[in-house]
Amino acid sequence: MLRYLTAVSALVACACTAQTIITSPVRLVDNSPKTPGIIIANAKTTPSVKKGARVFECEGGPPWRYSVAVPCPAPAAPIVTAIAAARITTAAKDYGGSGACLYPRPGVTGNFWATRALDCVLFRVEKPNAWDQSPRTVQDFRIDASREGITTQPRSAKTSAYTPINNVTLQRFEITSRKYGIRIRNGSSNWVIQDFRITGSGINTSPGDIPGGIVMDGATNVTIRRGEISGFKTVLADPKKYANADCMAAERGDSLTATDLYLHDCTDGGIDTKATTTLDRIRVANIGHYSYRFWAIVNAGTLTSENPGGAHIQIAAASARVKIKMLVAIGPKALIHVDSKGIGGEADVEACDLRGWTGTSLTSGFAARAKITLGNGCALPR
Repeated sequence: MLRYLTAVSALVACACTAQTIITSPVRLVDNSPKTPGIIIANAKTTPSVKKGARVFECEGGPPWRYSVAVPCPAPAAPIVTAIAAARITTAAKDYGGSGACLYPRPGVTGNFWATRALDCVLFRVEKPNAWDQSPRTVQDFRIDASREGITTQPRSAKTSAYTPINNVTLQRFEITSRKYGIRIRNGSSNWVIQDFRITGSGINTSPGDIPGGIVMDGATNVTIRRGEISGFKTVLADPKKYANADCMAAERGDSLTATDLYLHDCTDGGIDTKATTTLDRIRVANIGHYSYRFWAIVNAGTLTSENPGGAHIQIAAASARVKIKMLVAIGPKALIHVDSKGIGGEADVEACDLRGWTGTSLTSGFAARAKITLGNGCALPR
């Protein structure tokens, strides 16, 4: 049976390399969905195609785009803006299994290569003083093996009291750590983290430990950009226990802006955030549970999710209020999963690119009891 198409109004042309693309301001009607492609019977297209031509629908519209004769290509993963390399001129040094590399003071420090350390870069204030809030920059360094690469610590070994560490810039660095790449706590604010790679080492087997690439717990106005985080993993003997290990995590009361990141191969979430969060140009791949776990207010530009174990996005709490301009989903699983605690949450996705998506359901879980809005291109394949 031919697929009879109707198209009205003026059409907009689109140029595309190695393919012929036609466009329409209305979605063409497919009358034989069990056969591959759509066979033109009576439709005006720009550029025009002959009756009997076979076309394949691309992403949503308007205008709606169709590829002539061959399917649309899978979407290319977004290219993260180039990450600047560390500029290290000093020799590598082993700081020991219990040693620290640096206690940053105001001004600019760095330019080191640690082959081993316990917690390498330690932000700690023994006594509150006038320079607590003075800007500090740590740059151009590499840490090959550590427990925590960069961390905020109590004022001393004799107390659990913390002094907030503010006005920090971390840039041009690489960290390999087994527990945390960077840990920011206790009211710290105004951090910029940029041009970096953080890699998890080993596999955590303790339910009480939660490794993570960048972990915030009491941190506001944190900006993270141009970076890659991977390899933070938990594997538990009891498969019923939840295997926590996020590439990035933030808690309630935190505030976070993240752009141009590639997060992959962590066992829980790519970004797990309870913070007020702004995201754009984020690529998350091969995550054990959900690429994005959202609990609170999130405003996002383009989010890409590839091959998650659970779903591309999880609405994890009723307090979630999520707005996304473009969701690029690649591989199977639902676009949005609503957890039982997410009943009453909201997610508004303005547009989707599903050319590489192989799922069969747009939503899962308790989606019917949340406010989910899916816009252009966020539809099951015809």
